[in-house]
Amino acid sequence: MADSKKVKTKKYYWIKLQKDFFKQHSIKVIEAMPNGKDYILFYLKLLVESVSHNGNLRFSDTIPYDAGMLAAVTNTNIDVVRSATKVFTELKMMEVLDDQTIYMTELKKMVGCETEWAKEKRMQRSQSQPELVDNVRTMSGQKKTMSDKSIEIRDKSIDTLKRVEKNPAKPSFSPPSIEEVKSYCSERKNGIDAERFIDFYASKGWLIGKSKMKDWKAAIRTWERRDKGNAPKQSNFPDYSNDLPDFLGR
Repeated sequence: MADSKKVKTKKYYWIKLQKDFFKQHSIKVIEAMPNGKDYILFYLKLLVESVSHNGNLRFSDTIPYDAGMLAAVTNTNIDVVRSATKVFTELKMMEVLDDQTIYMTELKKMVGCETEWAKEKRMQRSQSQPELVDNVRTMSGQKKTMSDKSIEIRDKSIDTLKRVEKNPAKPSFSPPSIEEVKSYCSERKNGIDAERFIDFYASKGWLIGKSKMKDWKAAIRTWERRDKGNAPKQSNFPDYSNDLPDFLGR
C-alpha cells in the first residue's frame, strides 16, 4: 500500500556575500569600533540563523529571542550582543518588530536556496560539463567562421566604395535648353544666336564630327573663337568644318 504521507522536500540555503561586503560603509564603521570584529562575526551568525526563516529570528512562535538567548545560540559574549544589536538597529541592518521578532533587513539581498532535487540536477549537469564545453567550442567556431565571412564582405564593400570615390562616374551629356545657351552666351557677350546653335547641333544628333558632344559650353567657345577668326592654328586641332553654322558661308 502506497504511503499517503507527503514527502517533505529538503532545502539547502546559503548566504551570498558580495565581493565588496567588507568595503561597505556600514561594515567598515562597525569594524572600526571597539570589539567591531566581534560585532561583524555576530552579525554573520544572525544572518545564517535567519536564512531559513526569511530573515526572521524567534525562539518559537510564542517566545521571542532576548539578549541572553542570542548570546547562547551564537556563542557570543552577552555584552557584545547588547551593544551590537543596538548598532545594527541604528544602521538599519536589523529591525525589531512589534512582536519582538528580529528581522535581518539585508538578508533578502543575500539569500539563496535550492531543493534536494535541484541539487541532484545541478550535480548531473556538472558531470556532463565536458560535453557542454565541446558544444560551446563548436558553436564558438561556427560563430568565428560567420564573423570571418562578415569581415570579408565588409572589406570588399569598403574596397568598392574606395574605387567609386577614386574614379567617380562621369555624368552623361544632356543637351542644353535655349535658356541655358542664351544665358551662357549673354554672360560671355559673344553674340552667338542660341536658337541657331541649338538647331544646328540638334539636326546633327549633337555630334561633333563623328563623336558625341561632351561639353556644349566648349562648343560655344569654339564658335566664339571662329567668329573672331582667332581659332588656334595647330595641326592637331579638331576639324570642325562640318559643324560651322550656315551664316559662315561654309
